[in-house]
Amino acid sequence: MVDLETLRNELSDVPDDYIILIETTADKSFELTMAALKILTEKNDNCMIISANRPYTNLMTNYERNKIDTKKIFILDLISKNQNADIEAENVMFMNNASSLTDISLSVNDYIKKINGNKMFIFFDSITTMLIHNEPYVFARFIHSILTRMRINGVGGLLVSLTDKTNREIRAEIAQLCDKVITIS
Repeated sequence: MVDLETLRNELSDVPDDYIILIETTADKSFELTMAALKILTEKNDNCMIISANRPYTNLMTNYERNKIDTKKIFILDLISKNQNADIEAENVMFMNNASSLTDISLSVNDYIKKINGNKMFIFFDSITTMLIHNEPYVFARFIHSILTRMRINGVGGLLVSLTDKTNREIRAEIAQLCDKVITIS
């Protein structure tokens, strides 16, 4: 079970433009993700979720079940298009797959421009899953570019990684780009 009070304390006092890496175990990842999103959507006007773990329909069902304000959420779904899902909604964009890094980067940039000036954060639901689909050093350059763009635009971020499943060198590269690293095992 995730200590939600500890998580709330860790996230409540950080500035809006902080980029946070949360490291956790696979069995706590889902509950932690739901709790972190609830906390951060309460603090922010907008959220872009880059989902490499779950398809759009499943995410929306779980967000509603966990009383997360879905009107504030825009999802980059990296799974459903590859699975021939036929879904139409205003708050989602379907990417070809988790290795479409250029398309993902362009979509993030467009979203940041669209939200211009509103409090927002970008949430990567699984660094670990994205590393399965990309060469580690290519992915590290991609994350570096995205996080730099976020910093320039004053956008906060949350990245989730599985503690023992992420390449150590890439983990270290990503951690040094973050303002805070939270480990919940």
